[in-house]
Amino acid sequence: MKVQLIGLGNVSRSLIELLIKEKECLRSSGCSFEIVSVSDSRGTALDENGLNLKEILKYKKEDWAGFIKYKEGYSALKAIKDIKSDLVVELTQSTLSGEPGLSHIKSSLSLGKHVVTSNKGPLVVSFKELMELAEKNKVRLLYEATVAAHVPIFCLLDSCFIADEILSVEGIFNATTNFIIGEIEAGRSFKEALNQAIKAGWAEANYSDDVDGIDAARKVVILANTIYKTDFKLEDVRVEGIRNVEPLVRNANKLNKKIKLLCEIKKIDDKISLNVSPKMIPHDDPLSTVNQGDMGVKFHFKNSQNIFVSAQFKSPIQTAYAVLNDMIKVALCNNC
Repeated sequence: MKVQLIGLGNVSRSLIELLIKEKECLRSSGCSFEIVSVSDSRGTALDENGLNLKEILKYKKEDWAGFIKYKEGYSALKAIKDIKSDLVVELTQSTLSGEPGLSHIKSSLSLGKHVVTSNKGPLVVSFKELMELAEKNKVRLLYEATVAAHVPIFCLLDSCFIADEILSVEGIFNATTNFIIGEIEAGRSFKEALNQAIKAGWAEANYSDDVDGIDAARKVVILANTIYKTDFKLEDVRVEGIRNVEPLVRNANKLNKKIKLLCEIKKIDDKISLNVSPKMIPHDDPLSTVNQGDMGVKFHFKNSQNIFVSAQFKSPIQTAYAVLNDMIKVALCNNC
């Protein structure tokens, strides 16, 4: 399968490392991936016979100096249109406008190319349009990594609860805020906890999307639209971040409870509400066990009742694995 990779941040580099490490395992499973182009914000490395991924990691570190296969100014969008491929893996950063990822995904689907993405922005801005475009062109758009990294959410719903109805969802979907709250529980102030999160690599220097609840709200929109076939937008989510969470955490400690930045989707009759805010969680709730940078989700089904899933989050390689797993799904389906 010929693959185009767009974006060369931490998740993309981790994905490349996984593809190198698991090459033989993938091949023996019937999944052979040839990366024919890799685009970053400045240009594109391309080889229609397949790029050497070790060279990509090496020359990217060296700012592409001396790498003849890298064309500066050759955009990802042009590469999508020009280069023959089966699958586009879109891993650029999420933005409020959805761009440039939105244009990358639209172009790929319109050209009959499957898409796998970890980019939340395009799905928040144009979820219904993108899903209809994929269906129209008979290709797949998979996005497991957009919500809670490698926590199995969409694959679980697709496979295990087809005949059941989801009445509500409660989740901890942002690792950064969960880490910060854990540091406050340990006695740090909000500012000290935030600085520790940045120092430890949990938070970016531009941390506002995380601490203000925007990242979590994006994930709520994607999950709600997937479950209920709706077309919610970011403005449909009631959002409160954690900048003022310190006194709540102190009070919760006194009551032997925990504070979490809780993501909630609730369906009552035909009304669906979406919410992200700090909430007090009792210790007998399984979500109270999701600590530090970990993430988890609790589904309440009409018949199956409560199903809880969580996973430890240690590094971008876990998000990259969720991307790789979607790539494998496309490849195996394509081979059917």
